[in-house]
Amino acid sequence: MPILNAKSIFLSLYALQRQERHPSTFFASGFSPSPSLHFHDVHHQACSRRIPSPYSSSIGLARGNSNYYNPKRDEKPSNIRYDDGDDGDDGDDYYDYEFDDDGMMEDEQYFTQQQRLASNIDCPHFGTCPGCVRDTNVAEIDVIESAKLFFSSSSIQKHILHNNNRYSNYDDYDDEEGFYKIKIPSPVTQWRTQAKLAVSAASTWSRAAGCKIGLYKRHSHEVLSIPDCQVHHPSINKAVDVLTKATQTVRTPAYQEDTGEGLLRYVQCQVELSTGKVCLSLVMNAERFKDCQPHLSYLVKELKRNGNAKLWHSIWCHCNDSKGNAIFARDVSRWHPVDGPPYVRESIPGSDPDKREGLLYFSPYVFRQGNLEGFGEISKQVREAIPRGSKVCELYAGVGLLGLSALLHHGKQQAAEEDGVQGLGWLRCSDENPENARCFERAVNSMSMHITGRTPKKFQNNGKKGSRRKQGRKQKSRPGDNGEMSIKDLMDSMVSENDGSARPPQNDPSERVTYMQANAASALHRGEALGANVLIVDPPRRGLDEAVLQQLCLPRNSKQPYAEKASMVSHLPRHTVNWTNDVRTLIYVSCGFDALARDLDQLLTSSSSGWKLESATGYVLFPGSNHVETVVVIRR
Repeated sequence: MPILNAKSIFLSLYALQRQERHPSTFFASGFSPSPSLHFHDVHHQACSRRIPSPYSSSIGLARGNSNYYNPKRDEKPSNIRYDDGDDGDDGDDYYDYEFDDDGMMEDEQYFTQQQRLASNIDCPHFGTCPGCVRDTNVAEIDVIESAKLFFSSSSIQKHILHNNNRYSNYDDYDDEEGFYKIKIPSPVTQWRTQAKLAVSAASTWSRAAGCKIGLYKRHSHEVLSIPDCQVHHPSINKAVDVLTKATQTVRTPAYQEDTGEGLLRYVQCQVELSTGKVCLSLVMNAERFKDCQPHLSYLVKELKRNGNAKLWHSIWCHCNDSKGNAIFARDVSRWHPVDGPPYVRESIPGSDPDKREGLLYFSPYVFRQGNLEGFGEISKQVREAIPRGSKVCELYAGVGLLGLSALLHHGKQQAAEEDGVQGLGWLRCSDENPENARCFERAVNSMSMHITGRTPKKFQNNGKKGSRRKQGRKQKSRPGDNGEMSIKDLMDSMVSENDGSARPPQNDPSERVTYMQANAASALHRGEALGANVLIVDPPRRGLDEAVLQQLCLPRNSKQPYAEKASMVSHLPRHTVNWTNDVRTLIYVSCGFDALARDLDQLLTSSSSGWKLESATGYVLFPGSNHVETVVVIRR
C-alpha cells in the first residue's frame, strides 16, 4: 500500500465525491467505477487522465492558463491559497479555491465539459429526422474540423496576438485543442427553447384526423412528426401534443401546398425559461385576421381546455398567404395577439433573478436564439473581453442581449470594487426591426438607474401630467444625427483639431444607453461607432455587410478629430471619414463559419488595419447539428 500524501488524499477524496454525486461525469472519459476502488487506485487513474491538481508538478494541465498548474512554471497557481495548518482557522489546512462568476471551480468546469463531450442524445427519431446529424460525440462534426484547420493554418497563425493576457507563449497551447477552443455551453438534450415546425394534414381523406406537426423529411416537403424529440425543451413536446389533439377535435384544416387551400401552415413555440410556459404562434394561410375565423377561435378554446391553460404563456396568430416557403411575412401588421401578455421575459445573462437586476423582452416577431441558456455562456465571454470603462457599439444587436449583459456586468463590477473605474462609458445598439427597439427600451427600463444612467419613467417630467404627451414625438433620433452641427459641437471639434487632444464631449445621461433602428451599414454611417473603442458584431449567417467590412479594414486616421456624433465630422469630406476610427477591440460572434473565415481573411490580411487575433472559441450551441457558433476577439 503506497503512502497517502496530501496529493493522494486530495485526488482520491475529490474523485470519490464526483463518483458519488455524478458518476457519469467522472467516469465519462474512460474511468472504470468499481465497488472496491481504493484511494491509491483512484489517484493512479486520475493521474493517468491528467486531472488538474494543485499539488502535483507532474500532472498539471499545460494549457497556458494560470488557473491550472503548469509544470513549465515552478510556482504555485494563483487561484489557490495554501494554509500551513497553524493559523487557527476552520481546519481546512489544504486548499481554498476561488470561484468564477458562476460559482464553479475551474476543474468543475473541466469535468462538466468532459461529461457533455461524452454524453449521448439517444433520440428515437435520429436517422429519420433531418434535425440532427450526430447522436453521439456531438463535437465531432465537419464544421468544427474545418474551423480547426482554418485557425491552425500558417496564414492565420502569423496574425495571432502572442503577448496577450490569455496566452503568454504559443507553446502553452494545449496540443489536443490548439488555438481554437471548443465548448459545449449547455446539456446536449432538452436545450432547444424555440422551435419552428411545419404542418400538414394527417389524412388526405378526413379532417377528423387533424394535423401532423413536425419537420420536413430530407429533400422533401413531407412532414415527419417528432413527438419524443430529445433536444426539444419538454414544454415544446407537450405543447405540440396538446395542439395536435386540439386540431383533431375541432377539425382544423391543414395547409396544402399543391392547392393553396387549408388554414394552419406553421407553428412556432417559444419557452419562457423561468416559468416553462410556451408562447405559441399559429401561422395561418390568410391575408387578414378575420379570415382565420371561426376556426381560430375554436382552436384556441380547445387548447385551453382540460387544464392546459397553464401551459400557455400567450397565443398569437400570424397571417401569411404568400406562395413561397417563408414561415413569416415581413409585414409586422400580420401579427395579431390572441391571448396572454405581449412579451416573453428572460433574465439578462449574468444577472441575479432574485435581485431583479434586469430582464430581456421578446415578442414572437423578434429574433431569439434557439438555445438561450447556451447563448448565455457566449455572452459571458463577450462581456469579459470588454475592458472596463469602454464605450461599446453593438451592430446586428437584436434585442440587445450581448450589449445589455456587458452593461450590467461592468456596472455591478464598478459598484462592487469602488475603485473609481466606471462601468461602460456608454452603449449603443442598433438593428432594423422596429420591434427590437421596443424590446430594448423595456429591458433598459427594467434595470437599475445606477447601471443605465436613466431616470425611471415615473420620475420623468417631474410628475406633471400631459408633459409626456406634449414632448412625445420630439427628437426621435439622437441629437446631431440629422447632420446639423451645433455651435458647441463645432467649437469642440475645432479645439480637438488644433491642440491634438481627444476630449470626448459630455453626454446627456439619457444618451448613455441608446438604440437606433437601422441596418448595420446605415447605423455605421450615421455615427453609431464614432467614439467607440469596442465594437460587437453578431451578423446573420451571411456575415458582415460589405460596407461594414470595408470600414473595419481602413487604417486608423490620426488626423481625424475625436467625435461621438456624426455632426462633429460633418465638415469633413464624407468619403474621408473613418466611422470605426477609435475601435480597438472587435468581438465577432458568428453563426456561419464560412462567412467568418472570409471576413477574417480580409480583416487580418489588410496590411493597414492592424488587427491581431487574440482568441477564437467554438461553441456547440445546437448539439446534434452540424453547426458551430464561433466567438472571435481581435484587437489593434
